[in-house]
Amino acid sequence: MRHILRLDESVGSKPISDEKSYVSEMGKSYIDKLFFMDKVDPDLVVDFGCADGFILSKIAMLRPGLRVVGYDLDEGMLSRARSVLGDRAVLTTDWNVVERMARASERPMLLLSSVVHEVYSYSTTRDVQRFWRDQVFGGAFKWVCIRDMIPSGETGPVGDFRDDVRAVRSRVDPSYLKSFEDKWGKISQSYRIFIHFLLKYRYVENWDREVNENYVPVSLKTLRTKIPDNYIVTYEESYVYDFFRMQVRKDMGIDIRQTTHTKMIIERR
Repeated sequence: MRHILRLDESVGSKPISDEKSYVSEMGKSYIDKLFFMDKVDPDLVVDFGCADGFILSKIAMLRPGLRVVGYDLDEGMLSRARSVLGDRAVLTTDWNVVERMARASERPMLLLSSVVHEVYSYSTTRDVQRFWRDQVFGGAFKWVCIRDMIPSGETGPVGDFRDDVRAVRSRVDPSYLKSFEDKWGKISQSYRIFIHFLLKYRYVENWDREVNENYVPVSLKTLRTKIPDNYIVTYEESYVYDFFRMQVRKDMGIDIRQTTHTKMIIERR
């Protein structure tokens, strides 16, 4: 049997202290996360890291006849998903179940929605490699749809956003900023670190967990290197998520200067 990625040991070390807040924040961007619905025609959708099943419930509502599968290692979240989805979805912690269903389908699709950064945050380097090689691109999926915090650029010159850094420092709780900078470096060091902090500064209810997650482990350039030759990108959009842009402008009085998110559809040739 192939090695199956297991993230539960690391995830368990940083529990979600406020599940209600965590789930609420995940749900806010669901329309953006359903970008693929009018672009592909799968007969099976697998939501990798489905959490409470919110996105799957929206997919099932929009496509009543579509088979949906939720994969997650958190039994607590799967219990919540079962209460939402009932028998409309297969919900499992066993990747072998997912693989069997995908191989039995003609047009299976894998959805990676706000989960790539979690894989990087809670995995070894070897397990990250196996994630891309075996689970994402090594199976039977015809489409892989990704939506995550994946910036289009690597860094930005420090001088370009010096005033923005001063604005942020003057408006945020210094204790949260210090714990972030102790972990990831000064927000003035690069625009990528600066963006990283802005992407998470609001999540104080689960700060002990969130501050340790690497929200931007890969850039768009790095993501492209993960795509094997037998897959091709059929849709790609890099952008600043509107809610995030407006929230930062409201809280910090600044505008985001670099794309923060990427949506991508990758199809097997």
